[in-house]
Amino acid sequence: MTATNTDDKVIYNSQKIYMPFPGRLGQGKEMGRGPYEKSGLLRETSIPALTRKHETFEITYPFEDVEKDGKTTRELINDELNVTVTLWYLPFGEFDGNEVAWYEEEKKLDLQTEWVWR
Repeated sequence: MTATNTDDKVIYNSQKIYMPFPGRLGQGKEMGRGPYEKSGLLRETSIPALTRKHETFEITYPFEDVEKDGKTTRELINDELNVTVTLWYLPFGEFDGNEVAWYEEEKKLDLQTEWVWR
């Protein structure tokens, strides 16, 4: 997930990795393909078929403190944010020319009307 301002300056860039359970589920005396498949603690980090996955990214957007009428308020440096989300399939675990982009969506957020300071 990448967020840029209207000047194409990257404000935020983050990624999440989804991987299925190891082949032997961490059980038995066989090692499997490597030590990463023999683990006492397992966590499901895959995206199951035909299900939706909801992720939250918290972006700290640049702001400046402005004094108005004797009070200090925060104002955003820019009022628009372009967010791009790309879901990649990496069959061999890294970008080596075999990657496939499954899903990509780009949205333009108007922070002046959609944003509420807490």
